[in-house]
Amino acid sequence: MQIDTTNMCSHLQRKLFEENGEYHRIWLALQDDPELTAVVRSRQLHIYRNGKHPEGELSTAESKLYKAKKVLVLAGKSAPKILREDPICEMLKQVETTELFRTSQSWDGAELPDYPQGRPELVAVKYVIPQGSKLGWHHHDAMNHGVLVQGELTIVAVDGTEKIVHEGEAIVEMVGTVHHGENRGSKPVVLYMFYLSQKGLPLSVPHPEIPMG
Repeated sequence: MQIDTTNMCSHLQRKLFEENGEYHRIWLALQDDPELTAVVRSRQLHIYRNGKHPEGELSTAESKLYKAKKVLVLAGKSAPKILREDPICEMLKQVETTELFRTSQSWDGAELPDYPQGRPELVAVKYVIPQGSKLGWHHHDAMNHGVLVQGELTIVAVDGTEKIVHEGEAIVEMVGTVHHGENRGSKPVVLYMFYLSQKGLPLSVPHPEIPMG
């Protein structure tokens, strides 16, 4: 199936065409089902079921009534709209799991420390970093990891090493190594971080003695 993506939302293009995209299974189904057609309108993808009912052949009159019925609308940022029951809509109801990482190393390749002794304290933090903002130099004593749900974050180690985290990616932070983060992108960064900490242990230790570049 060929679709003119000129006016399609870029977020929707990623969801449809990237292998790990949320709607990639639907895109593959569109290729395999000759009764489905799709067109881009208002930056969204409108999907139609043509000619035959998904359960089988209908009479000529029934077929005309059913012909080109819209079944689903996909958007880049808003929720999908299911307009009528159809096998392709069932794909949205299927639970899908994706393991984001499994590692014993931080993003710079350093080995993570052993778990600390004593009672744990798990902490979850949502960070919203405005466009153009920089976090000060700091280090973490507790292991932590997270998921970037919006924007693009650049992490800079004190030795100049950089890591760019893109929207939808997971990150395992450095432990004990001084670094800072900054938003060089075009929109606010929204980042969820999860700390394997202990009571009284700060989530980060600032280093104001190091000047920001």
